[in-house]
Amino acid sequence: MLGIKLVAHRGYQQRYPENTLLAHQKALEAGARFIETDVQLSADLQPVLYHDRKLKPCTGLKGAVHDHLSDRLAKAANHEPQRLGDTFIGQTIEPLSDLVKLIEQHPQVQAFIEVKSITIDFHGIETCYRRIIETLAPVARQCTIISFHVPFMNYARLSGWHSIGIALRRWKDLQKPEVSAMAPEYIFVDINDLPRKVNFHDVNAELVIYEIDDPETAHSLHQRGINYIETFAIGDMQRACN
Repeated sequence: MLGIKLVAHRGYQQRYPENTLLAHQKALEAGARFIETDVQLSADLQPVLYHDRKLKPCTGLKGAVHDHLSDRLAKAANHEPQRLGDTFIGQTIEPLSDLVKLIEQHPQVQAFIEVKSITIDFHGIETCYRRIIETLAPVARQCTIISFHVPFMNYARLSGWHSIGIALRRWKDLQKPEVSAMAPEYIFVDINDLPRKVNFHDVNAELVIYEIDDPETAHSLHQRGINYIETFAIGDMQRACN
């Protein structure tokens, strides 16, 4: 399956707590050259690695990331006990700055940094963009900023960020003028939203399809013109696709 580029979705999520340095480090050890992570801002505007809108399912804390200071989040358990038991009980929510240090150690790695809509709506587009690019500065050329939030991504494009990606809620959103006008380098799409008869070679961006844990599905998509496959099972997929 030469040519398939596997993206470790939230790190090595299949085996480790998602969006943690451990999950990303293990993804790199498994051979990943592309990683994806989710970012939100704390109450004191520190970018941290976290996906969900609510903290309680993963941490036991009430509210959302933006309701808490970064030092409180740094002490919050984030080991996914419902999925992984007590194996990673010491794991906590970690800052984006720590992931930047990891990326610095791997200059061949490219990172997709997804800025969550909940944090943009709470803190505002300009504040979120400024705080995140300040943090990413040491590894800027290795990072693509992505989001479902179209106005935020348009702001990132107009502000000059070198590589952006838009995550589509529906395939037909690709035809919206505000999406096509920003000319994103990457388009993220759920496999369940992919049309069956489109020739993806004609799309003027790299498509990144999630969530794929089956090598044959990855191969089929690659034959249709899709190079990037996002997966929770980065280890298994690396072994099957290389």
